[in-house]
Amino acid sequence: MCGIVGIWNFYNQELEERKLIKFTDALFHRGPDGSGYQLLDNNTLGFGHRRLSILDLSDAAKQPMSYENERYWITYNGEIFNFLEIKKELSIHGYLFKTSSDTEVLIAAYDKWGKDCLKKFNGMWAFAIWDNSDKSLFIARDRFGVKPLYYSLNNNCFYFASETIAFNSIEGFKKELNDELFLRSIINPRSIEASGFTFYKTIKQLTAGSYIHIKKNDPIIEKRWWNTFDNLITPPVAFEKQVETFRDLFEDACKIRLRSDVSIASALSGGLDSSSVYCMVNHLMKKQSNHNERTPADWQKAFVAIFPGTPQDEYEYAKQVIDYTKGDVKYIEPDFSLLPKEIIEATIKFDSITGTPINTVATIYKAMRKNKITVSLDGHGADELMYGYTASVADAYYDAYSQSTNNQDDLLNTYLLMFLPELRLNAKDNLLKRANTIKKFDQKQNGFFGKIKKTLIKKNPLIANYPGFIADEWLKSKAISEMKFNKMDFKKLSRGEEKLANDFHLNEIPYNLRDFDRASMQHGIEIRMPFMDYRLVTYLFSLPQQSKLGKGYTKLVLREAMKGLMPEPIRTRTHKIGLSAPITNWFNGPLGSFICDEVNSKKFLDSNYWNGELIRTFVAKKVKEKSWKDGEAEKFWNVLNAHILLAYGN
Repeated sequence: MCGIVGIWNFYNQELEERKLIKFTDALFHRGPDGSGYQLLDNNTLGFGHRRLSILDLSDAAKQPMSYENERYWITYNGEIFNFLEIKKELSIHGYLFKTSSDTEVLIAAYDKWGKDCLKKFNGMWAFAIWDNSDKSLFIARDRFGVKPLYYSLNNNCFYFASETIAFNSIEGFKKELNDELFLRSIINPRSIEASGFTFYKTIKQLTAGSYIHIKKNDPIIEKRWWNTFDNLITPPVAFEKQVETFRDLFEDACKIRLRSDVSIASALSGGLDSSSVYCMVNHLMKKQSNHNERTPADWQKAFVAIFPGTPQDEYEYAKQVIDYTKGDVKYIEPDFSLLPKEIIEATIKFDSITGTPINTVATIYKAMRKNKITVSLDGHGADELMYGYTASVADAYYDAYSQSTNNQDDLLNTYLLMFLPELRLNAKDNLLKRANTIKKFDQKQNGFFGKIKKTLIKKNPLIANYPGFIADEWLKSKAISEMKFNKMDFKKLSRGEEKLANDFHLNEIPYNLRDFDRASMQHGIEIRMPFMDYRLVTYLFSLPQQSKLGKGYTKLVLREAMKGLMPEPIRTRTHKIGLSAPITNWFNGPLGSFICDEVNSKKFLDSNYWNGELIRTFVAKKVKEKSWKDGEAEKFWNVLNAHILLAYGN
């Protein structure tokens, strides 16, 4: 796990090493354990690497790494979790290895199978390989985009890096904003993450499951090597067998992610997902047969963020998991005494717009680093695969209601149990009103979503592709035009399953992966996510809806698989909180004066993107009355996030 960069001068001008070093070291936070720089192709190509040492801590595993008498060079960010199995296969074919790293296995696999090596890897990665024989550059990203890679063709130089913030260090490189995409990101921070665009005009992102293979002066063309729906399987028919298969896959996904030469911990919330990962690891390590294959002795430490007196606090749930497993725990109560300063610094380094201040999430990983932890096993991905969000369950209910199927009452009950008791009546009323509207449209023409989307786009093209996030009088959106974004064809799926597919591939997962990668790597922590194992992903998308949703529960197959391995109150818990900043409490308290100062600043009031005077009036009233509500605070945070980038960033 690291930070990588590259520069290739298509004019054949030699690169200055100092520029490569500066570009690389802009990502020091991603790799605080060491650095490497290599000039190639007659000094016109440069690879840079910031190292986070995890597998093979020796200097032999440093990058950029060469292979096959320097025919190949690689700079690589990520982990190939099944590298031991691939190494054995390559050894049979006569390959020899000088290190115990996964990097050397990766580059040997590329020598053996070319781009088809990608299909053999189980892991997360973004890497670049230079082939000195045919003078080509191969850049690839993992199936679901767990690890990031950004690139730009600027002044006839091809650049790539793990984060957009690194481009600030390139002399003469202009990071101009694309006004439309910047506004889209304010309206909905999820909106462009899977598209291949950033809100900078000249910086793109290599899309998940894609690669670029080029020679000097070739056009930069991405090619997709992975599509989830081309890799579905035929699952067992009986639910009991489905559970058994899931449990085997989940157990192995956790097992291979324990391969490490440094200490491992978990970010534990007390929710079902992170608790399942933590408890499965606890179960695995009780088996003597699993005390091998590069598993560290220090593996069962949990870090729990607590927010006493706020709705985000999950202390009581996390404690049940710790009591059950007898694990080692550190409860982290964030110190918000320097909150404005921390928010500004973290937001600038984040260099994007996200729906919650990233410093809250980063606090957990900062504490891990302080305690000499380098790897965290977390529970990301389960929500998007198994109806973890109320919106996904709602879509499943709309289908059942519109088609008058016999499971609609079950789905309604499952939906309502996701809310606190005092909120269920209002949630029910809103769901039924929406369901009736959808049913009427479905019976008339073109289906509800197609009809409504066309109407809304006509009124405001800003919301094209992103129904549910509507620009209002806060934003200056007169010059916005429609853009075509990457899409996926989910025609054969039900409305509920289509929602999952969209959330996983286009909306929630790309956004969450970006946020947690940057939050953790700001403090040099690698996150491993068992639910993102491609075998689990394809298996869960192959299962019918009723195996994942119903009988009062989301994530049915996971809950059944974890019987006897975790506390029952956590296994059967239906209310979800999620890790986010207690921003409403902050706006009504310690951040009041800070946000008033910001909205009264000249840069905020003179913005080309929002109506400063209007927002200032709104904020002043809310701060004075201490009357912020959740939706209002979240909406204003997006604008404040954008303002901080413009006012304080480079």
